[in-house]
Amino acid sequence: MTITRTTFEDTELREWWMRVTADGSLIRNTFFQTWEWNVHWFRAFVEPDARRELVLLKVKENGRVIAVAPFFLQLRRAGPWTAWRYLLFIGDRLAQYTDIVITTSDLRSVWVGILDYLRALFPDAWLLLHDVLPESTIAGLDFPSEHEAGDTYLRIPLGGENETSIVERMDPHMQREIRRGRRLFEQEGAFTWEAVHAPDPSLVEELIRLNRMRFGPASWFTEKVHRDFFLDITHAAGKQCVFTVLRHEGTVMHLMASWVHGDSLLYVLSGMDPAYRRFSPGTMNLDRTIRYAMNRGCTYFDFLRGDEPYKQECVPQQRQSEHCILRPSRTLLRYRAARAVQRLMRARMRRREAR
Repeated sequence: MTITRTTFEDTELREWWMRVTADGSLIRNTFFQTWEWNVHWFRAFVEPDARRELVLLKVKENGRVIAVAPFFLQLRRAGPWTAWRYLLFIGDRLAQYTDIVITTSDLRSVWVGILDYLRALFPDAWLLLHDVLPESTIAGLDFPSEHEAGDTYLRIPLGGENETSIVERMDPHMQREIRRGRRLFEQEGAFTWEAVHAPDPSLVEELIRLNRMRFGPASWFTEKVHRDFFLDITHAAGKQCVFTVLRHEGTVMHLMASWVHGDSLLYVLSGMDPAYRRFSPGTMNLDRTIRYAMNRGCTYFDFLRGDEPYKQECVPQQRQSEHCILRPSRTLLRYRAARAVQRLMRARMRRREAR
């Protein structure tokens, strides 16, 4: 087994990556393992940042590519000096299912090779893996590491369900809201709904506008780099990106953006015109999007990270992630200093929020 550091300009890497994603031979195959997601996230959030450095590792066996490890190195400075540095997956905290891209079932050998390579290349850095779930390729390999509680992930199993049974399994309040929405949709005649794959830029801009209208300064799209990234990734994703659009008398009142990949529809974010709040358009669109995923043969409607009340009312399957820190012994002092600073910053943030 050989491991080399490379870049996204590596033609052999790109051709292998695109092929194994398309033919479904990846051990873990979500939208966040695609070439498109990783290269565009790198260009938006790593390449322009002087504190970040691409660490893209190509793993080969008998001359053939078998895995890619898409990391970046994060630097933290104290004045002109580097205080500490650590490695993260590309897409960290924005991509919910970060992982290596791998076709071989010998996960342990590949991970041992990757970790040995990283320790040799960055002996003073640690590897921080957020949101490790049971299906993560490193789960169950029992490497020496520190573990912290992660986040809640919710998804609705769709197998064996129909338009009636999927509602009957939900919380009574959600049942009432969905049935009310279905009656309104059928009785008024002013509503239309469609699923748009590979949405054009004008529809993407409309979602951004409605999201900012709905959430104000808290919108993820407040920052230009986020808007530009979303426009780029929705275009690059092509038909893997689906917007479900709810209109009233021809005017868009609610939009949901999702990734369709493998056996799941991954719900990302939405936008709503508050002028139509009386119709509960979010619930109406959610219901039709779940049914759309079910009719496509998806196994799951995936809410991804977060346990907001409206998600819980759908009585979804619940999974808990954990954060894993793999740390060489020589990094102990820097690691402790980093954690002390993090705790201090979190305490300051809590005090600020409490005012």
